[in-house]
Amino acid sequence: MQGVVFNLEILKKIVTNRWFILFVSLLCAAYTAVLCYFAYIVFFYEIEYVDKTKFAIIYSAVSLAAGLLFLYTRRSFITCIISLVNLLVFFPTLLLDWGNWPLLIPAAMVTLFGFFCCKMNDTLKTVFGTIFLLMYILGGIVFFLIMNVFTVRTVDTLLTPHGGIISESGNFRCYVLDVQNKSTGKVAVYVQPNKLDKDLGYIRLNTTIKKLVKQAIKENRDDALHYEVHWDDEGKLYINGEEYFNEADFLTETDSGEVTYNFTDDVWVHTYFDVDYPIIDLIDRVTQIVSEKLLNNDDETPSESETTAAAS
Repeated sequence: MQGVVFNLEILKKIVTNRWFILFVSLLCAAYTAVLCYFAYIVFFYEIEYVDKTKFAIIYSAVSLAAGLLFLYTRRSFITCIISLVNLLVFFPTLLLDWGNWPLLIPAAMVTLFGFFCCKMNDTLKTVFGTIFLLMYILGGIVFFLIMNVFTVRTVDTLLTPHGGIISESGNFRCYVLDVQNKSTGKVAVYVQPNKLDKDLGYIRLNTTIKKLVKQAIKENRDDALHYEVHWDDEGKLYINGEEYFNEADFLTETDSGEVTYNFTDDVWVHTYFDVDYPIIDLIDRVTQIVSEKLLNNDDETPSESETTAAAS
């Protein structure tokens, strides 16, 4: 019995030791790394669940363990700093992946719990709490306005099989998308790298890097709905018998013989955002019209020699 009491006293001294608490508080940074990773994912990947229930259970368990670490190390200044960082890095995930509750709810609970339970100076906590509250509210309003007022809502219909049409080498895939909106609409053919997706077990991360190789606006939409799209054996993409893409232009072979993608010499979209901005389109149209007018005026203005000849 005395041995048990002695062991409990030793354990109590260890868990109450400030250096041990400081060391454990460093483990809280692991959850910050997880939040940073998901913030990166929502920018450059589309999350596809293989098993949503299992992912929700595992992520909730990890979040619960992180919450207990925050509670245990709440008096550590490192935990206070980490709690502030968590509020910052969770913000883009909340905005860009709104509605993905298995990912958002556990992270939101741990982030808020970590901030409120940490033993920070009351004045500092009030100041930082006000700053982050304004950031979340104002940032959410601005993001809502941009995505719902200044962009065109579309209904996208995939006209090719799920996963796209994969080239013979397996390096690229293409798909045809019917984009319908209240104005013009279009049928677009996109090419994506096929080997940049990541399989994390219960979720798959599908790359959003893509290149628009052909599109048809409203006037040609009916014909475009029947595009004949295929790859040949050399990695060239043909649409209605005409070549539009050659994968050899975007592959680079390293010294070791490994083939890597090269997207630096052409226009590729590297984020999840591929929306129509009518204001930007209007500015582009006005700029083009003004440029054409100025060019026509320059062509119509007689040169100095022609003016002298006409005067003589």
